[in-house]
Amino acid sequence: MYKLFNIFIFLFIFTQTLIAKEPILATLVNIVSNDVLDFVYDNKKFSCLAYGVITIEEIYRKTEKDSNCKKSIEKFYNKRKDLIYYTNSKMKVYQLYPIIFKKDNRCIINIAGEKTLSEFLIEKGLAVKKLLLKDKEYAYYFEQAEKKSKLNQEGIWKENIIKDCRSYIDALK
Repeated sequence: MYKLFNIFIFLFIFTQTLIAKEPILATLVNIVSNDVLDFVYDNKKFSCLAYGVITIEEIYRKTEKDSNCKKSIEKFYNKRKDLIYYTNSKMKVYQLYPIIFKKDNRCIINIAGEKTLSEFLIEKGLAVKKLLLKDKEYAYYFEQAEKKSKLNQEGIWKENIIKDCRSYIDALK
């Protein structure tokens, strides 16, 4: 009976470990944009989008051709060309990164200890957090990063992008 009990406990713990969302280590092979990254894991290539945020690039892709929002983003990147490649300054191709998969090709990508790519993008003013984020832990970190970005008038908070793109941001949240 004791052996059967031990086997049951072992199986229970083992199945819980399999169910847990543990990060994998994947190799970064391409930085498409600040929010879209290509990785390889187990000889399979996949793309990840920054989790829990709406980035300037995402807004730009969704807006109409001649909208004020698109013009504001273009004006912003013409002033701050260094921010077009911001993710390149934080991540290195062919380096391993821990990734936790979420839905809709979204991933939590830790790039500096426990700090995520999404947090860096928010702090730099290149993204805003999604309003209805269910992960309370990440929602807290993203909220703190957004407060810091607003306080320091970084990126979209300094320019008119928030004002010009409010309807697009609200539609994506």
